[in-house]
Amino acid sequence: MSDETRPHIGGQAVIEGVMIRNRDIYSIAVRKPNGDIEVVRRDVNSPASKHKFLRTPFLRGVIALFENLVLGIKSLLYSAEVAIPEDEKTNNRKNKSKGQKEKNPGNTNHADTKSSSNIFIVFGMIPALALGVGLFLVLPNVSTHFLGLVEKDTPFLFNIVAGLIRLAVFLLYIVVISFMKDIKRTFQYHGAEHKSIFCYEDNKPLIIDEVRKYKTMHPRCGTSFLFFVFFITIIVFPLITVAVEFLYKDFINLHIIYRKLIMIFLHIVVALPIIASLSYELLKLSDKMQNSLLMKVLIAPGLLLQRITTKEPDDKQLEVAITAVKTVL
Repeated sequence: MSDETRPHIGGQAVIEGVMIRNRDIYSIAVRKPNGDIEVVRRDVNSPASKHKFLRTPFLRGVIALFENLVLGIKSLLYSAEVAIPEDEKTNNRKNKSKGQKEKNPGNTNHADTKSSSNIFIVFGMIPALALGVGLFLVLPNVSTHFLGLVEKDTPFLFNIVAGLIRLAVFLLYIVVISFMKDIKRTFQYHGAEHKSIFCYEDNKPLIIDEVRKYKTMHPRCGTSFLFFVFFITIIVFPLITVAVEFLYKDFINLHIIYRKLIMIFLHIVVALPIIASLSYELLKLSDKMQNSLLMKVLIAPGLLLQRITTKEPDDKQLEVAITAVKTVL
């Protein structure tokens, strides 16, 4: 099979495991507490595969962002269930069963369980999104205001400073969590994921001795995507401010709290889909033109950050990643 016809794959690290996907299917391989590897293979069911217009440039980036967010949460929930030791599961089941008997005697059926799982996924996204909005939109915006800059007067300078604060918060967040024991293991699985994908892309046998040779840093990693997002926000956010002032002449006369609420709302609803689509296209372009000097410069910050978010895995972790890749293939 030629490089042109071989399917592209990507993935993410999960709890004690790795998720790998291509366009149509994904697999999750997780190391169980007893040492065995549990692996599952499922359909992606992407709306983009059913509707051609969703695969058009720029629109596909928005679809991919939300699709990967949902898929990522599903994979994390599955890995958490598999990786939890049996004694903890038993205690959780007893507590859950006791609560159900008190509230509603009788067993729940499979449909109820599936429905509860879907509801948990939806509500599980809410605190994650709220934390993201608070840390990377509200905090930089408010902090820049208290530094004495006014967005309506100097929108570009304001957003450059806010962008630097946003980047600093992100870096601090990554560094802090990297000291956590469980996160360190996840970063090792992140490295195992990259190594196995590199080996596949190099058309080498998917065995531990081969996979071990490759780097843990991959240019198509979501970390590079995030750096593109930080860079593009500095350009797009001030344009949103200028557009609002042009379309709504009395905007500058509103109270500062109302102006901030309106801008944060527009950043989430209008700007973020635009930024996500531009970042996605830039990431795709960097993959096609990875030998270009300009692209090497653009992806360099993402690769540098991967020195923190990826760690050298052991052979057992490589085995899990290889299992996930082979299952997808």
